[in-house]
Amino acid sequence: MEKNTRPSNAMIEKQTRVAVVVGRFILTALLLTGLISAALPGAIRTQAESQPSYGNATFSAGASPSAAKVGDMDGDGLNDIAVVNLQGSMQLFFNNGAGSFERISLNGLWPSSARTLDVDIGDLNGDGRNDIAVAFSTQTGSISVLLNQGSRTFAGPVNYNVCNSSRGVAIGDLDQDGDNDLADINQCSKAGILLNNGQGSFGFNGTYGAGSASKSIALADFNRDGLKDIAYVNNGNASITVILNDGNGTFGPPAWYYVGDLPDDLAVGDFNGDGGADIAVAISYYSEMFILFGDGNGSFFGYSEIYGGDAPNSVASADLNGDGRTDLAVTGWGTNSLSVLINQGNYSFAGPTTFTVGQSPVDVAAGDLDGDGLPDLVAVNQGSGTITVLFSASAPAPPPPPSPITLTVSTRATKTSRLVDLRWGGASSSSVDIYRNGSRIATVSNTGSYTDQLGKRAAGTYTYKVCVAGGQDCSNQAAASF
Repeated sequence: MEKNTRPSNAMIEKQTRVAVVVGRFILTALLLTGLISAALPGAIRTQAESQPSYGNATFSAGASPSAAKVGDMDGDGLNDIAVVNLQGSMQLFFNNGAGSFERISLNGLWPSSARTLDVDIGDLNGDGRNDIAVAFSTQTGSISVLLNQGSRTFAGPVNYNVCNSSRGVAIGDLDQDGDNDLADINQCSKAGILLNNGQGSFGFNGTYGAGSASKSIALADFNRDGLKDIAYVNNGNASITVILNDGNGTFGPPAWYYVGDLPDDLAVGDFNGDGGADIAVAISYYSEMFILFGDGNGSFFGYSEIYGGDAPNSVASADLNGDGRTDLAVTGWGTNSLSVLINQGNYSFAGPTTFTVGQSPVDVAAGDLDGDGLPDLVAVNQGSGTITVLFSASAPAPPPPPSPITLTVSTRATKTSRLVDLRWGGASSSSVDIYRNGSRIATVSNTGSYTDQLGKRAAGTYTYKVCVAGGQDCSNQAAASF
């Protein structure tokens, strides 16, 4: 049952007028500040010094990757990367230190038509290990939960139907009971709430808000009451929706804020240094970033519009240069680029510094991947089937390119057994070793294919890799689940 209704049109119009008037006042002040700053000695030098620099490495990530998140998924204290693919698979990049990764491919987790669009990482069953939540689109489900089993393995997905097609997912404690819950943004253009029973199972607790062609959801405390509130983008009506947490996993009526035509993505952070949560929105249509400044009471008192590089379509926020201010990283889908916008304080950002990534980037994630204390950046390149990792300047040299041996697996069943079909390419030897769950099970001719026959009651996750026979040159790991 849906629990909220739209506020009156008069309320919406009043909020919009106030935001526009205050926002124009702020923009005027910013223009004057910019003119004064440009005349001050050292102003240009200070801006240049604040810009971070990066080394980069590119990794294969399967066909049509769509989103990524950074988090420690194996408990070794190093951040890893989770990537989902439109055709229903997932790639896990486990950090081996010094910026190198072991890739495990999880294929066939969702139907090839599922359109997996978002992913988040967090502990969902209280065991101290980070689990995974995935947003996807079918008639029978929209959120999947994959519980961490340790040793770089995950249980098969458990699916929950919120409103059929999910376009975003976020993890956080929404009802103050100490465990993490789930919020999604779905084809109903409302936020669906799944409350955790404390063991990693979830119950539906209603949908909240209203919008149009909604996507990209984020959690933050917008009114400083200690509760996680929700914001999401409305691509269909040039706005974002904000709903405030009532304290028990339910949410109050929605408020809408105009941000410009066809908004694409949002990120939250303290962008003006007042200790409160603000919202940055990427708008590729105008090649701009639209930043709403929170008043600490759950409303937004004004905005700033800044150039966001060429057609920014996704955004992440983090302190990228260690100066204590929250900066922005945005991808440019049409220019195969990632741009960094450094927060200069006083409601201003330095012009974008742009880096080349793979083809058609659609998402960006931030997190420290090399242990130097500064966030690194991950661009998800849907057109080239790769991720580009930008390591912050103090990082070691970029890691070597991934192994030339690439492996994929698929599953099928007969009346007497369950079969895992392995396909690989790139091995230069005449024979290869086949490994299942870390143990060698066969040495075969390098024909590029092999079928592993399991019992008809086989269940669980089986992880495979292919190596040059007797050598250390191995493929990525690929997992199959029954």
